[in-house]
Amino acid sequence: MSTEKKKEINHYIQKVEDHKKIINIETEAFDNVGKWLKYFWNNNDIVLEIWTGLGNFFSSEVAKNTDKNYIWFEIKFKRLFVCAEKTIEKWGENFVMVKTKWQNIDKTFSDWELSLTYVFFPDPWANKDRQRKHRLFSEKFISDLYQKTKLWWKLIFKTDHIEYFDSTLELFKEFWKCKINLKSYDYENETELFDKDNMTEFEHMFRLDKVKTNYVEFEK
Repeated sequence: MSTEKKKEINHYIQKVEDHKKIINIETEAFDNVGKWLKYFWNNNDIVLEIWTGLGNFFSSEVAKNTDKNYIWFEIKFKRLFVCAEKTIEKWGENFVMVKTKWQNIDKTFSDWELSLTYVFFPDPWANKDRQRKHRLFSEKFISDLYQKTKLWWKLIFKTDHIEYFDSTLELFKEFWKCKINLKSYDYENETELFDKDNMTEFEHMFRLDKVKTNYVEFEK
């Protein structure tokens, strides 16, 4: 790693540690298992978002939906800080950033604590078959998410990778007793949900390259 890159990382480490809207899974977050509503001081639904770049979508959702509590999982220091600042700039207060890996979902929430989860454009780990074990969607992750999600509530998943999309659908059929409210292999052109003013960074790039987005909404 270059010296300049190390300096940038170290710069954001301190900013993340000092930020009032960012907590570390190894300290504060574990203390809030089953107590997130107390943390937010309300009884609003809890929405989880896992890894979506620099937070364009997250910051907009937080600002628009003041009747919900938002939690964002991210491991990279720069993304945590930039998203937190971007959300505050939009007058969003009903959120917290959690520095953690997605594997810790079972250690961060109690059963039936989540109302909605967004997973947008995770790494498909598709170059070699052996890499697929690193994918976010696995039997364990789906089982953990199912336990943490309330009845009648949802998971929304987007990806540009068709094979990953189809394999995830198969996993959910097997391990999550749910229904599919909406499925599309061309989210922008086949649904009325697409909002060009509220896209992730990845969707901006894919639009320019004319890459289609696959979309599915699962309901427990």
